[in-house]
Amino acid sequence: MVRRLGAVAVGILVLILLVLGVRGCLNARKERAFENYARDLTAVVQESQQQSETFFGRFEGDENLTELNFETEVRADRSNAEQLVSRAESLDPPGELDGAQDNVVEAFELRRDGLAAIADNIGAALGDENTTEATDEIVVHMEDFLASDVVYRQARDEINTVLDEEDIGEKVPKSEFFPRDDDGNPDPEWFDRVTVSENLAGISGGGDGGGGGVHGLGVATVLIGDTELLAESANTVPLEGTPEVEVQVENQGDSEESDIPVTVSIEGTDESVEGDATLDRIDSGETESVTVPLDPAPSSGTSGTLEAFVEPVPDEQFAENNEFVADVTFE
Repeated sequence: MVRRLGAVAVGILVLILLVLGVRGCLNARKERAFENYARDLTAVVQESQQQSETFFGRFEGDENLTELNFETEVRADRSNAEQLVSRAESLDPPGELDGAQDNVVEAFELRRDGLAAIADNIGAALGDENTTEATDEIVVHMEDFLASDVVYRQARDEINTVLDEEDIGEKVPKSEFFPRDDDGNPDPEWFDRVTVSENLAGISGGGDGGGGGVHGLGVATVLIGDTELLAESANTVPLEGTPEVEVQVENQGDSEESDIPVTVSIEGTDESVEGDATLDRIDSGETESVTVPLDPAPSSGTSGTLEAFVEPVPDEQFAENNEFVADVTFE
């Protein structure tokens, strides 16, 4: 009986050791799964951060590129972003991180989509036709990058919370594709068409020096009929016939400029009012006018914020005065 009880005790001990061994192996495997996931995601994040720095540095003129080379590089960015999406999709998270993994993939998809849209419009934005529309599209899709940062931050918070709960030493780093200012906040300049246009104008002609000399345009005066608008003020405009906007452009540089797109829009109305025209040429030191028809024509009682914008020319260093903003009401 004693021998039998001893055998049973030994058997129970062996069983306990086996259970503990299996549990230890499972725990170790689970821990490795968390660690591998965190490390693999970190590698993808680091490449995405490098892509962001290169992309926005290129926009700011950190590289001496011709228009063609710039466009080629942006298209390469789109291809690289697509590869990062594929790598994000191939990550193998533990079951506890399935929801966060979906957000990770969505964040990288937003970055890919933003770069794709910019790549599709960069050629026109650097060209001579439809530059304003293309630049507007680029500015709009900057929001994709900021949205990706928000989605990724949600995923990162959830991942790191689970890693803490599981007592895993690895942590997932932050990833902010959209540029930040000195205080760490999203830099609003990248939502400003003037800033983006100025950067693009610096790239245009970058390979040939832009013809030399000083280049610079500015909005001198904006009129609707006989009413001269006051910038950053409320203006009442008599409604006479079909209103057109006269934009007087001043050439503040020492070079002749030609084929300059000018756009006018009125926001805040029931429907978007806009128009565009092209200033054929303007000599150095001269002021020329261009008439921009509005579509649809404003009706009595229409009010909103009018913006007149003169597209910066290649090598224009200061483009703040290329934009005119005023509140208008038609009566």
